[in-house]
Amino acid sequence: MAWRVKVPASSLQMAEVDQLILAIDYSYPNSQPRIFAPAAGSSYSWPHVEQNGLLCLRSTRCTAPTAERIAIHLNDAEDLLNYSETKRQKEFEREFVNYWAHRATNTAERAPRVLSLVAPGGVAREVCYYYDAKTDRYVVGDEKAALIKWLRNTGEKPSDRDISSTWLFRLSHPWKPKDFPEYGRDITQMLSSELVHRYIVPGARLPFLFEAKTLTGASFAAVVLHGAKQRDLLKGYRNISRVPPELIINSYKSRALERCTVSRVDGGWIHGRDHPSSYAEVKNRKVAIIGCGAIGSSVARLLAQAGVGEIMLVDGDCLTTANVSRHLLGIEHVGFNKAFILQIELRKQFPHLTFDHAFKLHFEHLSVKNLEQLARADLIISAGIDFDGEAALDTWRRTLPQPPTYLSTWVEAYAAAGHAVLLYGGRSILPGFDEDERPSFRLTDWPDEAGALIVEAGCGNSFQPHGIVDLHPTIGLAAGLALDSLLDKVPVSCRRVWMGNPQVVERNGGILRTNFTDTFIIREFPWP
Repeated sequence: MAWRVKVPASSLQMAEVDQLILAIDYSYPNSQPRIFAPAAGSSYSWPHVEQNGLLCLRSTRCTAPTAERIAIHLNDAEDLLNYSETKRQKEFEREFVNYWAHRATNTAERAPRVLSLVAPGGVAREVCYYYDAKTDRYVVGDEKAALIKWLRNTGEKPSDRDISSTWLFRLSHPWKPKDFPEYGRDITQMLSSELVHRYIVPGARLPFLFEAKTLTGASFAAVVLHGAKQRDLLKGYRNISRVPPELIINSYKSRALERCTVSRVDGGWIHGRDHPSSYAEVKNRKVAIIGCGAIGSSVARLLAQAGVGEIMLVDGDCLTTANVSRHLLGIEHVGFNKAFILQIELRKQFPHLTFDHAFKLHFEHLSVKNLEQLARADLIISAGIDFDGEAALDTWRRTLPQPPTYLSTWVEAYAAAGHAVLLYGGRSILPGFDEDERPSFRLTDWPDEAGALIVEAGCGNSFQPHGIVDLHPTIGLAAGLALDSLLDKVPVSCRRVWMGNPQVVERNGGILRTNFTDTFIIREFPWP
């Protein structure tokens, strides 16, 4: 349904608007009233006026009375169409990226995707790019080596000759839509003669990047220039080297360019959208994770999501079908070594981080060279490994001149309780175990292992009967303690404990110890 609202002549700053259209759809009141100003057109000459004159207005509460909602929308429409020139300029600049996206010149299916690794806030400069013709994708970076590494982490195999150079412009202020470049000449006139001759080459599709500072932070945009094909330039000439440079340049100047949106893939954006975050402090940290099962794999991914710069992985086992319901990896990875395949997957998901080392061995079987790599870590995490591995790791670590910080994490039966022990310097975890090689600070006991372990049919392997949801509190506990340590928020050795549902223990034949004092809570204790 729609209603026409007459507007007195020249009563608005946008003087050509003589009427508004108020429309509601069949979902109302669970949708927003919409207001159109048909005379405003679709040229983006006024901020917050979209296609067909649709005004982009703030939302109202669906539960508010209809008369109140309509009044708010009409008042907001009047305010918008009365923006001063200064206000209009400010709004265009603030939402520069949105207007650039609205006026991208290709259809969504064919538009080149421009991914940017470029660090924001720099000066106008030369940058490098890679073009993937299969996906019609440009990836732009500040440095060739970093760009090649990123591409290889995603599965591409570029060589040095596949990387080209282009220019990053720093705009003094964001363009208004009416000032957006349309033709190649709009870009070539922004380049010096030297740069024009350096970057404008025959028969290529040439990307250029733009950065502008807005009220909400750095914004990026890109264009792609098209020139004449080489076969057309060669008419009358023996080879391309004899074609006059000006002929090549002019073939770009007269052609329409493509305006392309830019998706940032640099670490500062991915791990904080340019706002203060822990990324700046952990991007140069190294973590080794020993045990890449259900807990270890998930902790690894959480630390990658937090932006830890380098993660090393150690595990001698392969993924089985029985692991899939609790593991980060899925059925397509069955049969592969856990450390190796986790490395591949994390590298693809976070190509700006480093996953150069995956050791397909249990810790006890690592070579001296492997151990030298682990010794360079800032933090070593053992996740659910057995006592023998724990003891070997503890003993080796304490022989080092500067032992890395050590975090050990595991769960008790049914994941009703979870532990994470953090140790600095030469502190040992072994005093925390009793003569039966069990943690002396455990929260539950299981007479004759009743209900705590289930033996698989036919093979004799045993497992703890819990699911991935049960593990999540301990996974978060361990990842949180690891990150706190990397951020220097935990000054001394300690242990954190997840106390889950004691009824789960009692219902399955377990016995609660007296130190199981709370329900669904994390507690921290000093390490003895």
